[in-house]
Amino acid sequence: MKKNVDKFIWRAKDNKIISCDETNKVLNENYNEIKTIIQNAFDDAVLIDCDEKDFKNKIIDLINNIEFSLGRK
Repeated sequence: MKKNVDKFIWRAKDNKIISCDETNKVLNENYNEIKTIIQNAFDDAVLIDCDEKDFKNKIIDLINNIEFSLGRK
């Protein structure tokens, strides 16, 4: 079974494209891991009769409220 892997062009805070291949690789791998986890959690929720829209709204709320956790310079 082939995985559907997304690859993006990532931008820095100054809106310039991040050109480091290793950085892009890490960001794309992280994105795809999150995508898989959310898809699996969504499938579980639907299978146990959770409302699809309710689940999606909670994930959106989670993303909207996430903050950088390693401190600021």
